[in-house]
Amino acid sequence: MTLRQLEFLISIADLGSLSACAEYFGVTQPAVTNQIRLLEEELTTPLLIRGVRGATLTDSGQKVVLQARKVLEEVKRIPMNLEEMKHSITGKIVLGVSPLSPVSIQHFPRIYQPFHKAFPEIRIEVIEIEALHLADEVRKDRVNLALTPLPLFTTKAQFEPLWSEELVVISNPEDTLPDPVPMVSLRDHKFVFMKEGYSLNLTVARLAQRAGFVPEIISEASSIHALLGFVAAGMGIAIVPRDTVCLEAKAGFVNVSRLLPSAHRRLAMVFRSREEITPAVDVFMNYIRAYSEQVSTERLHERSLHERTLSLGRTP
Repeated sequence: MTLRQLEFLISIADLGSLSACAEYFGVTQPAVTNQIRLLEEELTTPLLIRGVRGATLTDSGQKVVLQARKVLEEVKRIPMNLEEMKHSITGKIVLGVSPLSPVSIQHFPRIYQPFHKAFPEIRIEVIEIEALHLADEVRKDRVNLALTPLPLFTTKAQFEPLWSEELVVISNPEDTLPDPVPMVSLRDHKFVFMKEGYSLNLTVARLAQRAGFVPEIISEASSIHALLGFVAAGMGIAIVPRDTVCLEAKAGFVNVSRLLPSAHRRLAMVFRSREEITPAVDVFMNYIRAYSEQVSTERLHERSLHERTLSLGRTP
């Protein structure tokens, strides 16, 4: 049973004939006849009495039309109900992100723009907190939601894995690091780390450990801008999420090299128990989930294209 079949039946009831119904909807009369026949077969009962002067409803047809009018009225109300819902959900969401994460600049605008259009009465405040402390801030109810890299450093918060971000090496523009650069070849370089409290430090230390060395830390930066300045000045290299430095790389401020083997870290959405999630937070979480699927698909396509390019490059 389809809505179009119900519309045809109501139209025949109102206009009195199949031909008038066909003219009203801009279709052929056989098309209307076929749809009514399919509806009658599905309901296993005649709905129309066809005559030379038109068509009239059987008792069953009258009952179906009565119910069909209610169904179509409800269908028409769906857009209005959605619009009412958009304006009925209000509130404020405090979203926590890491200052080193590309979420604020690269990802949040793409999430927020369609969300704000759909739910204009919900305000979002974004605050930056070191990644090591983000999950605790959610647990302590200081932020409603957090986007933070895994692993979490607490077992008292719930989370959902999101998209992955690639880690790259940034260096002075005059440096001659290859692209990609083997992690093991970085053992003799000096590293710029973030200050204590950033989970990226642990991630980089683990990557170095797997390559068989301990990174020599020449300096610690208190912000991503300071870290970029140290690297651009030639003080050392750093490993950061690629999205964090894409603008500086395009401007020639730093060199960017992929790691070999490639390195990634996964972001996660951290939240409190389901019972504590407000309607505003709930709908925003759905937008983040949808965006994560979109980004993951884009990254998969990009990686596949990159691998094909490398393969073609190695072809004699």
